[in-house]
Amino acid sequence: MQAFFSRMGKRMARCLVLAAAIATLLPAAAFATADNGWVTQPNGERYWYDNGVMARSKEVYDPQSGQWYWFDADGTMAHDKDVYLPAGDKWVRYDSQGHMVKGEDYRYGGWYWFDMTTGAMTKGFVCIPVSGGGSKWVFYDYINGQMAHGERYIDDSHGDQPGWMYFDDYTGAVIYGWKDLPGKRVFYDRTTGRMVYGWQNIDGQSYYFDTNTGALTTPPESSGGSSGGESSDQNHSTTVYVTYPNGTKYHRAGCSTLKRSDPVAISLADALAQGFTACKVCKP
Repeated sequence: MQAFFSRMGKRMARCLVLAAAIATLLPAAAFATADNGWVTQPNGERYWYDNGVMARSKEVYDPQSGQWYWFDADGTMAHDKDVYLPAGDKWVRYDSQGHMVKGEDYRYGGWYWFDMTTGAMTKGFVCIPVSGGGSKWVFYDYINGQMAHGERYIDDSHGDQPGWMYFDDYTGAVIYGWKDLPGKRVFYDRTTGRMVYGWQNIDGQSYYFDTNTGALTTPPESSGGSSGGESSDQNHSTTVYVTYPNGTKYHRAGCSTLKRSDPVAISLADALAQGFTACKVCKP
C-alpha cells in the first residue's frame, strides 16, 4: 500500500510540473480578465466594454473624462451626430470627439442650445448668457430646435402668448421697442416683445398702429381723426419730418434742429394723429 501511494505521489508531482510548463507556453491573453472601459482597435476606432460586453445602442458615462458618449447598434461611437434618447425623452448631440454637447452649438446652418446639465436640445423660449456678460431671450424652433432670426409669428400651440415678434438678424435676441420693417414702422411691446396694435401710449406719447398690420399710421376718423385747421386731404398730402422715439415736434425739411437727428418723413396727418406739434423754429 505504501508503495502505491508513493507511485501516485510521483505521478501527481509530474502532472504539476507538466501543467507549469504548459502555462509558460500559453499566451497571456488566455488568462486576461474581461475587458472594461475603452478598447481601441487597430483602425483607431474606439469601443466601450462592460465586463467583456461591447456597448451597443447605449449611452455611457466615462468617469475619467467626465463625458457622456453614445454607441450605435454596431458598437461604434457617435461622432457629429444627433441622437434621440428615449430614456430621457430628449434629443442630444455628440461632437467630433464623441462628447455630448452642452451649451450653444452652431451646426446645419444655425444655432442650437443644449441644456448645461442634461444635454437635452432646447426648444421654445430660453434666456441664455451672452459672451462678455449679460443674457438674452431667444427662441428655438419647436420642430428642429434651430434659433429663430428675423420676423416670426409665435402661436399658442405650446402655451406661448401668440403674436408677431422680431429676433435680431445676427444674435437672435428678442427685439423690443421701435423697429423699421419694409414699408412700415412698428413697435414691439417692451415686456412681451409682441407687436402692438391700435392706440398705444409710448413714453408719454399717443400713437396709433394699424389693427391688421401693426404699422404706425393715422387713426380712422372714428378714432379721433386728424386736427390742426387744414383739410384732411391736405394734411395727408403734406410731408413733415419727425424723430423717434423721443421727438415731440414736426418739422420742415432741412430744419436746423434736425442736423444731429435721423428724421423720418411722414404725412402731416400722421404727425398730428401721433401728438406731434409744430416746430417753433422752422414753423411748418
